[in-house]
Amino acid sequence: MLYQLVRPTELKDIVGNSATIGALNKMLRKSSGDRPHAILLKGPTGCGKTTIARILAKEFGSTSDSTIELNAANTRGIDTIRELASTSSFRGLGGTTKTYILDESHQLSRDAQEALLKLLEDTPSHCYFILCTTNPENIIQTIRNRCTEYEVSLLTDKEIEEVLKRACDSQKLFVHQDIAEAITLTCEGSPRAALVSLEQVSNVTNVEEALEVVARGTEKDINLLELLKLLVMGPEQRQSKWKLIIEKFSNIDEDPEKVRRSILTFLFNRLKKQNKIEDAQDIAHLMKIFSQSVYYGGKPQMAALIVQACLGMREEKK
Repeated sequence: MLYQLVRPTELKDIVGNSATIGALNKMLRKSSGDRPHAILLKGPTGCGKTTIARILAKEFGSTSDSTIELNAANTRGIDTIRELASTSSFRGLGGTTKTYILDESHQLSRDAQEALLKLLEDTPSHCYFILCTTNPENIIQTIRNRCTEYEVSLLTDKEIEEVLKRACDSQKLFVHQDIAEAITLTCEGSPRAALVSLEQVSNVTNVEEALEVVARGTEKDINLLELLKLLVMGPEQRQSKWKLIIEKFSNIDEDPEKVRRSILTFLFNRLKKQNKIEDAQDIAHLMKIFSQSVYYGGKPQMAALIVQACLGMREEKK
């Protein structure tokens, strides 16, 4: 898998989450006795929690043999924690530290969490526990009190673009600008989702086919990608195809305000890459239109903005 091939192995190689990475680096500069031995990494799925956990395990001095990863979604019972307790007292091979990474830790049963609490209350000096979770509120408060929490956030569009660029450079891949923008739009800030999409389209030479592949299997409707492509065709083309553009919007099964923000983000990314002043002016015109919130007006108000975007230039010329 591409996202595994390009997975960062050092904190300095991680894109985004600069505040969290800075805090982790500060923590790693402390002596072993002053470091927290129970860490909670919280954040949305696919944001890089497990990647950070593996890097921390290496920084703590754990080898691949002494880093134990468990997915609590599959092994959520108390027996799992009892087994950890029975082995945690032993050092890794060669006297190394031992790091336990508990992914989806919020899925541990109540009994398992109570057993884990006892283990965290008396953690051996050579042991570290890293809990990764998308739902920290489902972890009992007494465990959270024992952990040092770090939040891992989704990435900005600019940061996703950097992730894609690094992956393409390291693996010698080429991706069309329109496809890269579609990946950025559909991945919702998740570097893992972005890299999965990149791998799926890496051998697709037809841009139209690649866009369909990117949209398929995501929460983004293919109609949204097609709507974006239609909106940036230019004023004359928008005027001639305004009915088709409205139809594409009508078929989008997403919150209108979310669609508006997606359009605005897409336009801004396009604006940054323009060389012709005429194209830049047209995109700036569209951005001005779609800067109006449709939070209260919903789909009818959004449709009105799209009509304005399609026919506004002609009306202004009059």
